[in-house]
Amino acid sequence: MPGAENRQATRGLVSVIIPTYNRAKLVGAAVESVLAQDYRDVEVLVINDGSTDETASVMAKTYGSNPKVRCIPKANGGVSSARNLGLRESRGEFIAFLDADDVWLPGKLILQLECLRRFPEAGMVWTDMAAVDGGGRILHERYLHKMYSAYKYYPTSRELFAHGLRETRIGGVEAFCGDIFSPMALGNLVHTSTVLLRRERVNKVGLFNEGYETGEDYPYHLKTCKEGPVAYADAVTVRYTIGLADALTASDKLIKISLSFLSTLEQTLAFDRDRLTLSPALMREALADAYAWAGKEHLEAGLIREARAFFIKSIRANPRDLSRMKDLIKTMLSLGVRTRIAGLMRRSLGKPPKR
Repeated sequence: MPGAENRQATRGLVSVIIPTYNRAKLVGAAVESVLAQDYRDVEVLVINDGSTDETASVMAKTYGSNPKVRCIPKANGGVSSARNLGLRESRGEFIAFLDADDVWLPGKLILQLECLRRFPEAGMVWTDMAAVDGGGRILHERYLHKMYSAYKYYPTSRELFAHGLRETRIGGVEAFCGDIFSPMALGNLVHTSTVLLRRERVNKVGLFNEGYETGEDYPYHLKTCKEGPVAYADAVTVRYTIGLADALTASDKLIKISLSFLSTLEQTLAFDRDRLTLSPALMREALADAYAWAGKEHLEAGLIREARAFFIKSIRANPRDLSRMKDLIKTMLSLGVRTRIAGLMRRSLGKPPKR
């Protein structure tokens, strides 16, 4: 990967927190991708979140004598509680997160540490990532903008960092720094397995909210951006696995992710409006999009009445944009068909239709 400048990079222990649950066949690759970094001053904290597979024995056999790797067991409590335990146990001047089914590419830490050296005001730096399937085959060379739809508002990094923009070049990699709290209010822009944070920023942000069963990343990164400038290095440093049965991309979790995003957005618009530099029209559009997302996920799950309620809220949030009307019409038609079928079934069973 381009951009590694080992001689000048900021120094200090990097604590890498890897939460894992029943990933015995995958977590070793994640750990190895950290240990293979050109930057050697690392500690790896594998947080075993109550796994029922061979995770504990695999870690003990492979890394039991490696002083750089600690496997810390805990009762199952979800990814937020696992990351929080890792934060409490970590000793590094810098903090990085890595999911157990993802891997880092060589040169990631050198690039990001140099980026933080160039931008001493930045509390975090993140990067792009490639998407791969369960067999490691690359599906998308650059997946960040595809995965996070909020990039539609800021198609270029200069537009994203327009407020207080600073930029530099590290080898062949462009890097940018600035205040992006307002852009982040429109939706997540940061992928967790790509980030590197300074300890000082982590101390200000605090822990992950364990009240979110999933979708916890966005509130954490939003608060990180609220606390001060951040940086982005425009390079692929992670291979992000998609399509696994229990991954965050699984359909049964998308409703919860959409609702957690909607809750975070509503709270930000309610309590941090004085910090936002967004136009009223853009905020209405973002809120309408969030309601529409929740509506679409409920519709996909067959929850027609709930979907209808979210689509109505979407239209009310931005009544000048009628592009979501077709989704509402679709849900109304689905609801009507379901109601007619239910009525026919009740009549065929000799029961009077509900009023």
